[in-house]
Amino acid sequence: MIISITSSIPTFKSVEFHAGLNILIADKTSTSTERQTRNSAGKTSLIEIVHFLFGSDCDKDSLFRSDALLAHTFTGSFQLNEGLFTVERGGEEPSRIYLRERPENTALEIREEKATGRSYASLLAWRAYLGSEFFRLPGDRSGTVFAPPGTPSYRSLFSYFVRRWNAGGFLHPERNSEKQQRVDWQVNLSYLFRLDWEIPLAFQKVRDREKNLAELKKAAKSGALGNLVGTVAELRPKVTIAEKRAATLREQLANFQVLDSYVEYARRAAAIRGEMQQITREAVSIQEVLQHLNEALESELPAKLPDLQSLYAAANVELPGVALRRLEEVESFHHSVLENRRTHLAAQLSEAKEALRKGQELLGVLDTERSGILQQLAGRGALEDFLQIQKELVALEAEEASLRERFKTAEILEGEATQLDIDRANLKRRMQGDYRERKDQLNESIVLISDLISMLYDDRAGRFIVDATNNGPEFRISIDGDRGGGISNMEIFCLDLTLFTLTNRHFGGPGFLIHDSHLFDGVDERQIAQALLVGQRMSNAPSHQYIVTMNSDIFDRLPLPDDFDRSSAVLPVRISDETDTGGLFGFRFG
Repeated sequence: MIISITSSIPTFKSVEFHAGLNILIADKTSTSTERQTRNSAGKTSLIEIVHFLFGSDCDKDSLFRSDALLAHTFTGSFQLNEGLFTVERGGEEPSRIYLRERPENTALEIREEKATGRSYASLLAWRAYLGSEFFRLPGDRSGTVFAPPGTPSYRSLFSYFVRRWNAGGFLHPERNSEKQQRVDWQVNLSYLFRLDWEIPLAFQKVRDREKNLAELKKAAKSGALGNLVGTVAELRPKVTIAEKRAATLREQLANFQVLDSYVEYARRAAAIRGEMQQITREAVSIQEVLQHLNEALESELPAKLPDLQSLYAAANVELPGVALRRLEEVESFHHSVLENRRTHLAAQLSEAKEALRKGQELLGVLDTERSGILQQLAGRGALEDFLQIQKELVALEAEEASLRERFKTAEILEGEATQLDIDRANLKRRMQGDYRERKDQLNESIVLISDLISMLYDDRAGRFIVDATNNGPEFRISIDGDRGGGISNMEIFCLDLTLFTLTNRHFGGPGFLIHDSHLFDGVDERQIAQALLVGQRMSNAPSHQYIVTMNSDIFDRLPLPDDFDRSSAVLPVRISDETDTGGLFGFRFG
């Protein structure tokens, strides 16, 4: 429960609270015009001060780091579970929560300022302490929370009890700010409704994987990774071949022996190979010569005698007076020439056969020598060859590793989508099972919200829906009828009152719920009046409060029952839009 809020600012209007319904009124002065609103009166600033005293961040853009407020501090007195705390915090040292008053033997870790002897707690320790006191969050005295990122957090939970209008806290019932991420409201609301909050956290991990997959697919589709990834079908044989080649080279290196005379052996083997090729080419030429000589030898035949006689007879007729030798001499000469020709061809044929034989014999000798050299070189080589093989292996292993990574990426691209669908389905089934097991918790919330709606509306029914979807839990309040008359605002009211009741009942809770007047913008005055009555009833317990800021002209018109004690509900301090002095701070700035 909040007892009071004060400030070191001399003109600050201190606010004292009590149990039950607390209404801070912003008056409309006689000097106000139709265009002059009470947005600068300080209603929203009071919300910011409450957040500041209960551990909000204080960055360079914070209200409390402004030139007008930087040198000042704000003090709050709170009745917490352990007892009375009076804390002080300022923009100059926002990481320190000074303790003016505290219970003895408190679980809050307290330090002492050496220069002044003042007691203080670090901002982290203060948050951890409040998280444990209000929501039973785990933590130690130093403020270390034993939970990974994404788990229920004190500041997110607290913001449902003090919504900020300027952060978009009144736009959606399930969100306490416009920028609140899905995982944050799913996890924290699941925690407050006592459901399994680890399920929505697991859904977020699936969404993160889907985001990464979408980026990979986009890169592959655009060509950024097209040449770097490929498909599983294309890469599998490449990976297999690269692995085989690398294994072969590794085996060669394992069996490799460096031979000092390797270069000489290798050169002699190359020379022998050249000689053998030359002999083979010459053997082909000799074979052609042999064939030609055989054909020539077969064609050398003696001339037939009748043919010679006919020739000479023709010569006697056609060449008269020419002395011709006798036919027998001619015939003898012809036989002599033919015999000499055949003898010469036979000699050439014998020489060719001998050359072919010697060539074949030399070829056999060279082949035997070359085989011996190759056997000597088998598994051995020069040092430069060994280093070259090592170099090739390093390059091949790099290629093999790259192909393997591309293959894994391709498998992700082609298989992750299916796995994500399976994971989503399993999480949804797990969530449905959790809702069955925790039906009593759900039923408690459903009944509370249904009762609140019936208190606000005589002619409308409503329901609280907790839906197990493929994207995690959905929390919806549905009030029948058109969406006019600030229905959506009243849905936020119902959710907040339900969280207030459940948290006080099961966790201890902060003991207060604060609503800025912006919650009632556009709401029918009859529903505003009913909301105040409901808030008064729900906070009718020791150390429980429902705090509301409201403009005086709206409050004065509310159709509240005759027995409603306005004076006890309205706080003594009043703020207004009066120039300079009427606001909460007593001066205008910004």
